[in-house]
Amino acid sequence: MQAIKKTLSDRQAVWAFVIGCIAVTAGVAAHLPMFVIARSMHYRLAGMPIDHAMVGGMALIVLGTLLAAYGLLPRNLAAQRTAAADIVIAAPEDTPLGLAHWGLMAVLVIALVIDVMKPASLGFTVPGMISEYGVPKQTVSLVPFFALAGTVTGSVLWGWIADVYGRKASILLSAVIFVGTSICGAMPSLAWNIAMCFVMGAAAGGMLPVTYALLAK
Repeated sequence: MQAIKKTLSDRQAVWAFVIGCIAVTAGVAAHLPMFVIARSMHYRLAGMPIDHAMVGGMALIVLGTLLAAYGLLPRNLAAQRTAAADIVIAAPEDTPLGLAHWGLMAVLVIALVIDVMKPASLGFTVPGMISEYGVPKQTVSLVPFFALAGTVTGSVLWGWIADVYGRKASILLSAVIFVGTSICGAMPSLAWNIAMCFVMGAAAGGMLPVTYALLAK
């Protein structure tokens, strides 16, 4: 908790980050009624019309993400970039590991496991998507393809974002985006599912270079 407070202490607008997180959460929750309604159809959402609640939820997610991104910007952007350019990473071989170090490594290891398990978990969804959307395997394979393409894109993009926002703040931003794109499980069309998987892959992939940088420190 103290680490989060320290990370947010020099941000542009903490209120914007908080409101953005609330908006993203509300946007995700707005998709739940449609998912619950599909219970009688064994949660097969393919072909269902997108209702007003879902459209409003998508708008809340986009606006909330933009608000959170603005709120996480450092107050002194020039100083942040200068500090990022001056960072020198050296392995502290003679420094004993304390409780905080072990806690940080445990959290980062969990983040890495979630990141690298995405391709494996997508493999289990392919048969179900073939059945639900009624398309061949070649078409459904676009989902894992774009998800992994998003992971690569995020790994490159978040290196630059981390230089602007700082390492810890960039992880918070990727977490907000990851939560927002969790609605991919409630998408009634394959195209929307592919789009959400790409963005989710970018958010998950964005954690990778930042995690390695933090581990190296």
